[in-house]
Amino acid sequence: MLLRGSEGNELELALVGYQFPDEERDPWDSNWLLVSVRVLATQGSWEVVDPCLTTWEAKHLVSWLVHAAAREPSEVPMTFTEPNLTVTARSRPGAPLRVRVRACFALELRPPWSRTASGSGDLCVDLDVDRGDLARAAASLLADVVRFPQRGDDPTL
Repeated sequence: MLLRGSEGNELELALVGYQFPDEERDPWDSNWLLVSVRVLATQGSWEVVDPCLTTWEAKHLVSWLVHAAAREPSEVPMTFTEPNLTVTARSRPGAPLRVRVRACFALELRPPWSRTASGSGDLCVDLDVDRGDLARAAASLLADVVRFPQRGDDPTL
């Protein structure tokens, strides 16, 4: 999925494989995904691959993107088991076809040039995007989810 903000910021997420491709029995280890993250922002640019999402979290992110594209986005942050990524969305007053997406990166998803010794503090990037772009991002991420399906039951249910 690729989101390009009108201010020039970009966020690209791609599912590139299972962290443990040969593990099919453990409900957690068999479902961790390696995620390629590329960010272009005023603070700087970086790329990293990290096992920061599970298969079911990737599906939830697809649903979250669809909801933000089609309806009033919830300002409740989308969070994940690994606290490396948090995503929020807000409507733009006076711009009904635009959404302000904020992606915050912590721990292993922070760029090497901004990591602190304690790993404290998130680095956030805002993207002013069209609702259609959110829908296209959801479709792109869904194509990745199909390539890496959930193996076994979701242990969080």
